[in-house]
Amino acid sequence: MPTPPFTEYTARLTRELIHTLVAETDEARLAEHVAFIADKLAEAAARPQQVTVADPHRSAGHIPDDITPASSARNPIAPPMLIEWDGDESRCELTLPLQYQGPPGRVHGGIVATMLDHVLGNAANAGGRPRSYTRYLNVSYDAATPVGEPLVVVGRTARHDGRKRFMEGEILCHGEVRVRAEGLWIEPREGLGHRS
Repeated sequence: MPTPPFTEYTARLTRELIHTLVAETDEARLAEHVAFIADKLAEAAARPQQVTVADPHRSAGHIPDDITPASSARNPIAPPMLIEWDGDESRCELTLPLQYQGPPGRVHGGIVATMLDHVLGNAANAGGRPRSYTRYLNVSYDAATPVGEPLVVVGRTARHDGRKRFMEGEILCHGEVRVRAEGLWIEPREGLGHRS
């Protein structure tokens, strides 16, 4: 189900507010920008059915009614990631703004792990396969993942073994592998239901 335009628009404005709060150090300019965003939110709230979004975010596909902090257009803490199927890989290209920083100039390691888990999960569940869930994810941080630089997050199935899907992937920046990951996704046993 696509995100309603009013919801996506207000989530985008909230992302802009979050970015302003972490990036702007001048209090007067911060106050001015916060007031600008507040006006935009009030205008949209007065006429929610009239709000449009010129370029609506497309769903990542593997999570119905996505509200995740990784790819949801309605979740203001999500970048949001747009994951696409490319050959035999799930792939996402994005640039993370300052609110995802951990150490100066670097994406927080937990955010890095979240992005990899999300892209590998997309690959594990691609092609109409029965749903599977992360059992473990091992992340190797080979080099810094920079904030404000174009990143490519890639995931693929290395092999299958019954209900098990062994996954691998990486994050690249300017063609250089910065982070590697490998993990195991498992389909629930028949009749045991799904984890959520």
